[in-house]
Amino acid sequence: MTRVLIVDDNRLVRDMLKRHITTNQEVEVVEAGDGMRAVELVRAKAPDMILMDLMMPGMDGIEAIRRIREDPRNAAIPIIFLSSETDRGRWVEAFEAGANDFVQKPYEKRELLARMGTHLKLAGLTRELRVKNALLEREQYLAGHVQSQLLPRKLDFAGFDISAVYQAQEQIGGDFYDAWEDGDTVNIVMADICGHGASAALLMAVCKGLLYSLAKTLASPGDMVAEMNRMLYAMLDGGDLDMYVTLAFASANRATNTLDFLSAGHAPAYLLGESVATLGPTGPALGFHREFAWETVTMPFVPGQAIFLLTDGVIELRAPDGEFFGETRLAALLSKDLPPRELIGAIIDQALPFCKGRITDDLAMLAARRTA
Repeated sequence: MTRVLIVDDNRLVRDMLKRHITTNQEVEVVEAGDGMRAVELVRAKAPDMILMDLMMPGMDGIEAIRRIREDPRNAAIPIIFLSSETDRGRWVEAFEAGANDFVQKPYEKRELLARMGTHLKLAGLTRELRVKNALLEREQYLAGHVQSQLLPRKLDFAGFDISAVYQAQEQIGGDFYDAWEDGDTVNIVMADICGHGASAALLMAVCKGLLYSLAKTLASPGDMVAEMNRMLYAMLDGGDLDMYVTLAFASANRATNTLDFLSAGHAPAYLLGESVATLGPTGPALGFHREFAWETVTMPFVPGQAIFLLTDGVIELRAPDGEFFGETRLAALLSKDLPPRELIGAIIDQALPFCKGRITDDLAMLAARRTA
């Protein structure tokens, strides 16, 4: 049943309104003779709609509307003010105070009922939307929590100091990193799914599962990435879904003091030694070609050196004037002498003030330093 609060200092008007709006309708009417009583009844009775007179002794209708709207819980209650007032300035005041609509006195019954029906429907749709949004936010929160569990909690490998950070633009995102050990080798992956939100997060989970599965049967990064690409090509309809995956794969061997590196269209990686070396793509992103052999680059990787991986959300952070944070500004902050945790912290300390805290893409960073 719809509960309507009628606010008017004239009892005859209240009685007439009550008769008109209860005809052939299931309406419960609550009455107030002044603005102060109306504010009290809104708190006590939570009406679905308010019909408010403007001119009343004591607290008038405009002040009553202001008081009612002060409580966020009352934001969605439709308020229609009824008045014989001809001063349009007063109408504007009522709308500014929070009224939704206006009906001139003496009113026409059908017009009033039509306006009431419209606003009650809008209020109902607003409530439904809020419920759906609340459910969606809860689902996104749960999805974000699940996604966070997919990232490695510990990056502890003998002879390495590793630190990483991940921040989704929304509650869920498409960037991810991973690391695992295979004998003398520590494998590190940084990946970026094109897009944001649920679709990117779902593909992220798929890619992580594929990596775990392929790592059990294939030894080389090149073989793993090639097979992963075949699967993604079929899954993404050969690029027709406008989704793709960029990925950087670094495989460090303690015994040989070498690093095997490949990049499938990913953002630059950096090898930190006596100088900073930029490691660019060695082939296209995953999902565009059915068959492709990514080149693997092998280089020395000895204690004291470090590798820094990131997603493009870092270098594409923008200042308010549109300037990108960029590769040059990032490279100037990179140093093998900083422990990974401090290195990432130094970048964050520069990047967030640069973009004024506004993140426009998912971003991830991982630094791995050989200690022995």
